[in-house]
Amino acid sequence: MKLVDYTGQLNNHNEYLKIIKQLENKCNYIEYALVNEEETKFIEQFNDSILSLELRNKWYGTKSSQKNKVYKIKSSKEIFRYLKQFETFCKYTVSNNDDIVEETDFGINDIAFFDDKEIPLLFTTTHEGYITIRDDLFK
Repeated sequence: MKLVDYTGQLNNHNEYLKIIKQLENKCNYIEYALVNEEETKFIEQFNDSILSLELRNKWYGTKSSQKNKVYKIKSSKEIFRYLKQFETFCKYTVSNNDDIVEETDFGINDIAFFDDKEIPLLFTTTHEGYITIRDDLFK
């Protein structure tokens, strides 16, 4: 198993839902990094499922000069039901050799999904439009 760049491949809702379904079946916990301190709806919604909170400047896919709150959250059916309402995590396209990142209703906070061995299944650098996925997610 290896991690592969999936940037630009979840630009539509149907592809996003397929990934969410696979993640729901394999995810043990989620890490959610507050890149935007005001975007707390997800944390508020699943406050009872928070396993830990750390201030970090590094998490999967990102290294920052400042420390951000990174929440570790127990996976649940309710979380995945909640995630299904969003269009996708982010949209990334290339036009005339320019990278175009479009924010979606998910916001700009980063999210990562881990299996029971603490190996990442998928993680985002949402505000930059990057998504990395494990190549065996669909097996």
